[in-house]
Amino acid sequence: MPKIKDEEEMDSVLLQRVLNRFREFGPEARSRDLEGVLDLFEGASLSGSGESYILFVGSSFVQRMIEERYLSEIILVMREVLDNDRIELTVEVLPQAKTPQRKKKAKESPQQDKSKSLSGVLSMSPEQQSTWETHLSPRYTFSNYVVGMCNQFAHAAATAIANNPSNTYNPFYVFGGVGLGKTHLVSAIGNQMKSRFPSLKILYITTESFLNEMVTAIKFSKMNEFRERYRKIDVLIVDDIQFLSGKERTQEEFFYTFNALFENGKQIILSSDCMPSEIATLEDRLKSRFSWGLIADIQIPDFETKIAILRDKMAQEGLALPEEVVFFLANTVKTNIRELEGAMIRLGAWGNLMGRPITIEVARKLLSDILPTTKDLADVERILAEVAGYYGVTSKDIRSRKRTRSMVVARHMAAYLIRDIGHKSYPEIGRELGGRDHSTIIHSCKYIEDALESDPQTMSEIEQIKKRLENRS
Repeated sequence: MPKIKDEEEMDSVLLQRVLNRFREFGPEARSRDLEGVLDLFEGASLSGSGESYILFVGSSFVQRMIEERYLSEIILVMREVLDNDRIELTVEVLPQAKTPQRKKKAKESPQQDKSKSLSGVLSMSPEQQSTWETHLSPRYTFSNYVVGMCNQFAHAAATAIANNPSNTYNPFYVFGGVGLGKTHLVSAIGNQMKSRFPSLKILYITTESFLNEMVTAIKFSKMNEFRERYRKIDVLIVDDIQFLSGKERTQEEFFYTFNALFENGKQIILSSDCMPSEIATLEDRLKSRFSWGLIADIQIPDFETKIAILRDKMAQEGLALPEEVVFFLANTVKTNIRELEGAMIRLGAWGNLMGRPITIEVARKLLSDILPTTKDLADVERILAEVAGYYGVTSKDIRSRKRTRSMVVARHMAAYLIRDIGHKSYPEIGRELGGRDHSTIIHSCKYIEDALESDPQTMSEIEQIKKRLENRS
């Protein structure tokens, strides 16, 4: 027993180290009210060893908040603190009057434990497993997906596929900016299929998870089992497929998986933050296959759709905000629906905890870290206007998904100048340029930086645009 107590104390120290590092983490990744975020971890406890840990929290609400918003960053911090990039963390709710119990049996080494776990999943065919694990979140359904002009086409296609898998639009490729509801939509397809066709073997997985599974399979010589498992899936849903970029071995394996499923009439559903043709260093044969079926995009929602999303979310969370505050949020948070919902939850929680009314002034103060200032907006809009004017397009074109050469060049240049002159972070620039992922912005900036080294014309264009900006300041 003393040993168990010592281990619990070590886990407590580790959790504190992780949270202290997390407090410092993220000015570049995303500005946020860290003190408010850290309140979520009040009373939390950590349990685990080797490469596998569990974070126990006090309620399902806190579990959901951490999983949806902060889990990936907490894992990155844990990997940094422990100097181990294989660390995995899950979040579970700690039942009342129960503390995490350590197993008394002899511990297995991390490699033995991983090998045993992998073997248990991969060596059994789906028919042998008592329950097929889809990895779908039950929260994402069509019934709570708000439809507007921004996503009407993508939603219609998704509904058709869910009701008639493998026979309608295969593969289905949906793309859009960060936080616009891609994961919700593709998961809703899977949940609808699961309800209508219980015998289907459906798997939702992120590209990162696919990569991690493949690496583990290679490490433990389980590639045959890995391939066998994926070849027997009826519906494969892969989120964030853009992260195949730069991973040659994973691209090759996914290519053969895609071919096997497609040739056997299985449904393939992919989500990304950009068109297949825009994924940097993606093999042409994959770009081609991703475009075989139907491609649908999700645009930034208009004001009315954002209002509907906020009202729907408030009903789900049991929150109530004054109408003028709802309008203020919808009008101020321009691009990211996830950020919009997060702002709403933060205001609702503050109102409930403080017992005070939420006004627009209160909202502006509480959300100062995510709301753009007048100067910020002016700077970004001024840069966009000058870049657009120079290349003969509009600011709206630069923010759009159009891919003409002039627009692509203008978009790269706008991203570079907003970074260079406006000193914005990559995620902030992504939000300003139509809700694009920060990796896309990094690619744009690097494109211009590379051009500056070899193309005098690019340097000349930058100097001319900067002069225009100086003359109008």
